[in-house]
Amino acid sequence: MQQLHEKIADMNSRYYDLRGKIVKAERRIATLTERGEMWEQYNQYKSIHKQLAKVKPEKREQFEQRHSRELILYDAATRYLKELKDNGEAITPKAWQLEIDQLAAGKQTDTLAMKSMREDLKAVERLRKTAEQLSRQERDKPHDRGPER
Repeated sequence: MQQLHEKIADMNSRYYDLRGKIVKAERRIATLTERGEMWEQYNQYKSIHKQLAKVKPEKREQFEQRHSRELILYDAATRYLKELKDNGEAITPKAWQLEIDQLAAGKQTDTLAMKSMREDLKAVERLRKTAEQLSRQERDKPHDRGPER
């Protein structure tokens, strides 16, 4: 029984280690996805910002009103990317996407392994419960003391 308990504890530990690895990958994917989205946002509205610089001063306010949403999104993306650079991060959208793809593939593999482990854990847990029931029955069974008179 002791070995069975140790085996279950080991399986549980490996299962939760794998779960932690998956959660860590999910968090990193979310971070990288956000970076990629901000990069796309920056590129999408960069031309509007360049147009603003070319607009004559008397038409500038009208242009800003007409394109306020795009300019706000561009500014937000610029601030986000600048903060990354200021913190020593490189702006590498292709590398971000490559890492996302690698993490997603690893996460998928780990998820399949975790599902398999979950089935194994259920089976071993059923085995443990059955063994404990048999042990209790054996212990509680009245011992044969010979024929009664």
